[in-house]
Amino acid sequence: MQVNRILEVQDSETLPTLRSFLADWWRQYELDAMLAPVEQPEKARVISQVIEDPADLERVNPFAPLMFSNAAGEAYRLRQERQGARLAAILHPCEMRAYTELCKRERPKPTIESGLPAQGELVIFGVDCLGTLPTGDYQRKDPPGDLEEMTREALHDATWGGSHADQYRMACQVCDWPAPWGADVTIGTIGVDSDQTLLLLARDEDCDARLGWENLLPRRASEYQVSRREAVVGAIASSRADRRNHLLSDAAGHFHLDDLGAMLAWLASCSVCGNCLKVCPLYQGEMDSLAGVSHLSNSEHTALGELVHTSRWLASCSGCGMCEEKCNRNVPLTLFLSALSHRIREEIHYTPGSPGQRFPWIGG
Repeated sequence: MQVNRILEVQDSETLPTLRSFLADWWRQYELDAMLAPVEQPEKARVISQVIEDPADLERVNPFAPLMFSNAAGEAYRLRQERQGARLAAILHPCEMRAYTELCKRERPKPTIESGLPAQGELVIFGVDCLGTLPTGDYQRKDPPGDLEEMTREALHDATWGGSHADQYRMACQVCDWPAPWGADVTIGTIGVDSDQTLLLLARDEDCDARLGWENLLPRRASEYQVSRREAVVGAIASSRADRRNHLLSDAAGHFHLDDLGAMLAWLASCSVCGNCLKVCPLYQGEMDSLAGVSHLSNSEHTALGELVHTSRWLASCSGCGMCEEKCNRNVPLTLFLSALSHRIREEIHYTPGSPGQRFPWIGG
């Protein structure tokens, strides 16, 4: 059963309070390293980086509405490369979905209880996220946006669950779920008065005990606080689903998504630079053969085999939208892939990022 605790915010300073708490927990847990969104010295960007000193938490900012890459692959590699170390990672919901999908591909097969292989010593903090701003627009600003002010506004919007959705990246406007699934700890801000409190929700009682939460967070969240967050998260998800359906309906007319020839015409503007595939945390060469390279066996290296692998990749899409962010030809990849991936998921009854659901194509 989930254990819901309260982090009391000091002097309405939400981010400094979280940083201080993480530093205390780092020392108590004897953490070796953490992958986290780190403010850069020029205060113009937030980039996921591995830090090894709790003093560096003074630059960590998981609330800024910016995302320049999907850190799921970095988290996965960190766990693989530093086995035996005590590690942590802070991930957005779409990064958490991608991380879960990467874990599901492991052998041995996922456990029945969690749907995931044992995470070892990597503690995942998932943070609520209303959305992130288009990085291109942000980088073109002169001077760049004030991260402190942007962070305050993001937390304020999260409290009420309201914001102008069209200010966010297209992937965020059509996000399936703005809260993390399967994290060891969820940092709850949606529907929460973050000037006063943050919710820290441990996955279960064993996780709560292992992390030593009771020593650092003796106050439990009330049923009202937890249910309010859940209600606001659900309302946002419903609103985003309506927006996705509306945008896809408009796109079907504008881009003729129901017309294969029209879709191919849009894709014809692609320069085949591969930037979209390079930034996808889940891509494992499913379309390499189009560029004359193949990782498939002879039996799989057929038109049908390539379609099967591509459909599985699309079904796993976490919806982070990094592919569109890196496209220099303005191909509307988010809507294209959203239309394709949702149709595939409906057919195979699959929800990417759900920790309790196995890949439907992995037996045994």
